[in-house]
Amino acid sequence: MKNKKQYILSIILFLALLIGTYYFILRDYSIDMFIDSIKNCNIIYIIMAFGCVFLYSFFASLYTKRMFYHFNKKINWYQAFGYLFTEVYFSAITPSSIGGQPVQMIEMKKDGVDYQMNSVVVLLHTAIYKICLLILATLAFILFYDDIFSQNKLFVILFSLGYITTLLLILFMIALIYSKKLIPKIIDLLILLGSKLHIVKDKDNLKVKVNDAITGYQKCAKFTKDNPKILIESFFILLFQRLSLLSISYLIYKSFGFNTLSYAELISFQVCLTLACDFVPTPGGVAISEGLLLQINRFIYGSRFATSAMILLRGISFYLFIIFCGIFYIFFHFIKRHKAIDIKKI
Repeated sequence: MKNKKQYILSIILFLALLIGTYYFILRDYSIDMFIDSIKNCNIIYIIMAFGCVFLYSFFASLYTKRMFYHFNKKINWYQAFGYLFTEVYFSAITPSSIGGQPVQMIEMKKDGVDYQMNSVVVLLHTAIYKICLLILATLAFILFYDDIFSQNKLFVILFSLGYITTLLLILFMIALIYSKKLIPKIIDLLILLGSKLHIVKDKDNLKVKVNDAITGYQKCAKFTKDNPKILIESFFILLFQRLSLLSISYLIYKSFGFNTLSYAELISFQVCLTLACDFVPTPGGVAISEGLLLQINRFIYGSRFATSAMILLRGISFYLFIIFCGIFYIFFHFIKRHKAIDIKKI
């Protein structure tokens, strides 16, 4: 019940930010202006942009299937896509994207995947995905510093803070995955705290159960560490996943008929924007993403098309995708459970 209330509050916050964004950023921008701006857009590029959303989903699901395959646990495409859409939906509606992975792991557990295994898969996905982002952002900084970082001082500050916090997060997650001492220490601290607050009644019994779970977790983590090919494969799968979503910005640019900026420069703008928005603890980066993107688009598109391009990009890569993920989650979680559908037959 408590979790349901938290998610309802998250959705309310998400909608409030969305309404606030429309009012403060788009209040002087009418639907007629949007239609006038995009009526001559090349529809082929728009369709390709939607195709990139599918590729993003495909590579994320491929990663999950491959990782479970390496752990001798078979899942089908329906499950893999279901786990992804669950994570995307709940990450979007919770501050700092903190709600997606736990719900995703719960769905995996309901399908018979132990927490010891699925936690390693989820943590590695997050760590490697962040590493891909950091590598691309570093290249963007080196290659296009003058163009990207001369647009907005707030953007530069948020990018710098986002870069540092992402790097620290990656280091922490790697330690969390592969350190033999860190997780037991964290668990012992939590059990001690729970005991002091009288939440944990049988401290010794809980420690035995937790230690068994930690042993299974460390075996899975060690397996990936001892088989670097798995990590290399995962890196390239998730790099293509990241590039799929970033490529939408280039396709939107091409749809308006522009040719001045290169593919590399446009995704560099987008990857740096992603890092900057990751630092801001709003659901899905709503408000800050639109505001910064609008500023950057004025440099890329000029004033006439900046807002229309922002709406198209955020609409395709975020809002419509989140709506789809939410609908899929309802089917995946509630309808599938209530009708007791055998997943293996789907």
